[in-house]
Amino acid sequence: MSRGFLSKRNLAIIFGAALVLTVAITAAAVGVGHPSVPSDDVAVIDDASIDVPGLVQDGHISKTNFNRFLLQTAKQNNLQQIPQPSDPQYKQLKDQAMQSALQIGWIVGEASKEGLTFTDTQIQQSLQQIKSQFKSQQEYETARDQAGLTEEDVVQRARLQLIQNKIQENISNSTPSISDSEARDYYDANKQQFTQPAKRTIRVIQNKDANAVNQALTALRADSSPANWKKVAAQYSTDPTSKDKGGLRTDVVPGSFQQPLDDEIFSAPTGQVQGPVTTPTATFAFEVESATPEQVQGFDDTTASASGGAPTKVSDQIKAQIKSQQQQETLSAFGTHFRDYWTNLTQCASDFVVQGCDNFSGGGPTCDPSKVAQQTGGGGTGCPAPVFATCTEGTAATGGQAGQLQCSGTGPTPGAPGSFKPFAPVTGGAPQGPHPPGEGTTPGAGSISIPGLTPGG
Repeated sequence: MSRGFLSKRNLAIIFGAALVLTVAITAAAVGVGHPSVPSDDVAVIDDASIDVPGLVQDGHISKTNFNRFLLQTAKQNNLQQIPQPSDPQYKQLKDQAMQSALQIGWIVGEASKEGLTFTDTQIQQSLQQIKSQFKSQQEYETARDQAGLTEEDVVQRARLQLIQNKIQENISNSTPSISDSEARDYYDANKQQFTQPAKRTIRVIQNKDANAVNQALTALRADSSPANWKKVAAQYSTDPTSKDKGGLRTDVVPGSFQQPLDDEIFSAPTGQVQGPVTTPTATFAFEVESATPEQVQGFDDTTASASGGAPTKVSDQIKAQIKSQQQQETLSAFGTHFRDYWTNLTQCASDFVVQGCDNFSGGGPTCDPSKVAQQTGGGGTGCPAPVFATCTEGTAATGGQAGQLQCSGTGPTPGAPGSFKPFAPVTGGAPQGPHPPGEGTTPGAGSISIPGLTPGG
């Protein structure tokens, strides 16, 4: 096994989502009465309960511990050593490490604040989940060492994962169940989402020359067999979609053609050649081969799950999606409080000030949010947040190959101010309403994620 592959793949596993806390922390309101930062420290989080061996002690991040963490961050980004301070990459790496170190301290502080505790057995089980991703103990130890980590460091990462999962679980469980009346109100207000439109399978001749369409009609009225349609369409039709297929168009729904042709198609009987019908762009002849009426899925109907699971009621799918939306809103509110609370308690040394430090005083974004286009699907505007590369070994299911690394993310550059928020909903913009059953993935109850704090997030 090559060292290059080992270091990348193993960093992806050991650091994982629990270690690679990819955030550009939003500055909050300035507080008062903060302790000064001792000369031997890079930051102080004003909560003496925060203790992360090798990184944070009594809320203090020492320069010694930070330098060690900075080297780990460099190795996480496939660098064997920390760049020289004169190298532009040094500041990027330092800011990334600083923000990640603060985020780790904040999460541990949040656990203490919420009274979260874990048994040694739980921590060991979380540690084994990390180790189980390696083929052998030797491979794990080599990866750990190449990442600049000690066994205690990895144990702390396992604990971080437990904290994240518990916070997520608490947020999910805080959302009340959705009543039948709430689900029914949504169904009644959005019934069109649960309506499958009428469909037609047709054969069609299209041509701007009305005489050519009339000649086609004469031939088809004499013989409307599929074989003759194929000959006639090839000779007279100019429709690029169907002329080489005997004029065949499937799954035609209302609105597919200009008027009056669209109405003619959906009012015509099956098995009869119709035309000529003239629209502003061409003249047409057509025949409806089959017709499927509009179908409305009832509130209590049972439909197949879009995710391949057991069939579920439309009402239950609506409840699951409304609950998911409410969980996202709860998560967003928690995220705002989380950032504001911990930023207000964080002071940084002058050479280590980043967003997330209460004494951070500025530094504009690298892009102008007003110039970012509206996202497709109703998402809001805003500068995209760089996400530090996370990698997994390729598989056939993900379009990769075993033994090759598939990575996502943009590298070590910290995000623009305010562009990424921990404990924020995954989806942008307003939460979507339920999809019609069978027309999209219906998230299960409690399916919610914390970007940067949840595996895959």
